[in-house]
Amino acid sequence: MTSSEGVSISQHLLYRWDSTFDSPHSVSDRHYEPFVNNVGDGEAANPSIDLIPFFMGVFDGNGGSHYATDTVVDFCAGADLSNLQHDEYATTELVALLNDSGGMSARDLFQALTRPRIVRTRRLQGDEGGGSSITHAPVQIDEAHTEIRRLYVANLNRWTVLALAASAPDHQASILGEFIFKHLQFDPLINTRILYNGLPAFAFAFHLPYFALRKHRLPQRDKRRTGHGKELRQCYDITFLRTMDSKIDNSLTEYVYEAKLSCLVSGLSRYSWSAYLFNDLYFDSDDEESVAEFHAQRDMQPGLDPLSVDKFLDKAPCEPREYFLYIFEIRISRIKKEWVQLFVAVDEAIRTYKSEYWARTGRGVSSKKDQSSRSDADRQRTQSREELQEWMRRSAEILRKFISPLEGLISEWNVFRGKGINYFQSTNSPDHLARLARTLTAIDQHITDLGRILPKFNHTMGCLSEDMSRDVNLHIAYESNELALCQQKAARDVNVLTWITFLTLPLALAAALLSTQQGFIPITPSPGTFVASLAILETLLWLILGTLRGWGWVGDKLQRIRSHLGAKRGGNEDIELRELEGLG
Repeated sequence: MTSSEGVSISQHLLYRWDSTFDSPHSVSDRHYEPFVNNVGDGEAANPSIDLIPFFMGVFDGNGGSHYATDTVVDFCAGADLSNLQHDEYATTELVALLNDSGGMSARDLFQALTRPRIVRTRRLQGDEGGGSSITHAPVQIDEAHTEIRRLYVANLNRWTVLALAASAPDHQASILGEFIFKHLQFDPLINTRILYNGLPAFAFAFHLPYFALRKHRLPQRDKRRTGHGKELRQCYDITFLRTMDSKIDNSLTEYVYEAKLSCLVSGLSRYSWSAYLFNDLYFDSDDEESVAEFHAQRDMQPGLDPLSVDKFLDKAPCEPREYFLYIFEIRISRIKKEWVQLFVAVDEAIRTYKSEYWARTGRGVSSKKDQSSRSDADRQRTQSREELQEWMRRSAEILRKFISPLEGLISEWNVFRGKGINYFQSTNSPDHLARLARTLTAIDQHITDLGRILPKFNHTMGCLSEDMSRDVNLHIAYESNELALCQQKAARDVNVLTWITFLTLPLALAAALLSTQQGFIPITPSPGTFVASLAILETLLWLILGTLRGWGWVGDKLQRIRSHLGAKRGGNEDIELRELEGLG
């Protein structure tokens, strides 16, 4: 809706392919010159100048925060044009593929992208009054006789960014700067738009973060660094999901690697556009998508399109919108497999840990009567509970890392379906529209499949926060009840011993009294005097107890003792405990 005069504009008219892109038109050489040649009287092109701030400033603006510029500048620290020509890594490491070329180093890429474009002529029909006159109009194309460039970059590094920044045409500097910055982040994005700043240009981009599960003996660390010295992409050892025990052998370890795949299709018309694809492969040195692998296959299978993995350039669409969706569909299908593999492994590992935990701790009441053995068992259970709490904390933390980018991707696709998709539905060719619709449907199905994985991750997270917590609490309550029963039994034993001591005290006193040396007391020891002494001492003990506790309590206690003595032996232990309450 637009508002100045209350005029309603349908949304599909706001996000619509501009028909001017469907017409071939001549573009001056200066539009393809590197933008750095036109910045500050060519100052940015000085090899000793750090041109990244100039390059990113086109996108990031001149005022306010420069977070994007700072991020890319920090990532490219130490890289400049003078070093690009001499640095060993920049001149020898194969990092890119341009169209069907072989592998290129960053220096080779810079030279290829800055090589002057040649001018070819195209026959144009003259005006009607001029009969069959022919004019020759310049059309800008590259040395491969096409204005379409497809660039594949594996493991984008500071030298590759420098090569791209130093060769970016003026009309693509802002678009490419934003694309590089977004790739360095780990957030999903589907961004389709048309820009009218200067020459009209379209820019279609997707950024697909994911986690790659691999088994290695040692983690494959990302050598690229951010401004804080941290690895650009992180890796996580998820062995703890299966067991908290330390690995003692040299077997393979399960690692999860952060990775991102980003694609940009941008140009001035359907006849003049460039496609970029950045792919993180630092964790797979021998991956089939590595530049070295493409380079090795070039002689056996010439004409492969590196952006589409194993497809040939002559089979790839030449229309930019169709090519964008074509690459999107190929790439999202492969990334979906990574997500599925990750969920299956994580879910199986968590189930294994839970089953082993309960088997290790047990739920039954210990039959051991030895107090030290019971104490050892209690300590082991306490240690297991603490271990479980730490496992739950770490598991929840790693699951949140998995869930966040997946949720973001689903959200981005929903936004695209509501707005950006309109750029791909405006065409006058029914066949073209049908091809676009088929590819969009395939992509939507892949995203739908990913959407089905998301609730499974959330359910696993819920099991950690709810089911496991509930089971642990029940287990703790069960153990507490067991401890209470043991304490009650101990109290009962003490109670019984107290009463035995109380009742036998007069007996012990009488025996001790009559066993003294003759003449010490005026009583001659005999069975009769022993019984009389016992009766006197017993009576005296009860008189003292009655005076201290009250005669009502004494009468009640005597009644309970008579009942207990008359009861059948082997009665229930709980009845004994209730009847012999003790002196308390």
